[in-house]
Amino acid sequence: MNAPPPVLANPGRRLLAVVIDVVIAAVALSVISAVIGVVVTVGGSADNSPFYLTLVAAVAMVFLYSPLLTATCGGTVGKLICGLTVVRVADGRRLPYGTALARHLAHLGMWAVPVLSQLDALFCLWDRPYRQCLHDKAVGTLVLRTRVPAPAFPPPYPPPGNYPPPGGYPPPAPVPPAATNPPAGS
Repeated sequence: MNAPPPVLANPGRRLLAVVIDVVIAAVALSVISAVIGVVVTVGGSADNSPFYLTLVAAVAMVFLYSPLLTATCGGTVGKLICGLTVVRVADGRRLPYGTALARHLAHLGMWAVPVLSQLDALFCLWDRPYRQCLHDKAVGTLVLRTRVPAPAFPPPYPPPGNYPPPGGYPPPAPVPPAATNPPAGS
């Protein structure tokens, strides 16, 4: 059985996936920071060293959240929710961790440069044939849509407002009588 050809992700879904991932990261870091703040306040700590744990958590997220999920699941939580997956251009397979990390670091590096971050995000609008952003081009990846909507079929019923049909409902079809077979051997 032939598989349908892959469908490239559209920029709107990609943007929504990034927004979801940023919200997840912000909430996770906020919770970690709040827990550390409560521990420091209740514990009466005089130094600020526990707050460096938030920085450690942020660095851990850089190396674990996006790269690890992309390598193991094909995308981050945001991409999976939006029905997207990241694959290698060369063979369409999932990324190994090193490539996923390089892709994520390229993305973060481009976010650090104001004009480059905007160019990176907009590049997929005119890139052909793969709709790649610059961070995808840097490591040879592309984003595919894994959940494609079902084709639209006309409904098997008349549209609302046409009930009952003109002339009423047709009578039910007659049920044929059950066939009786004579006993064998008579």
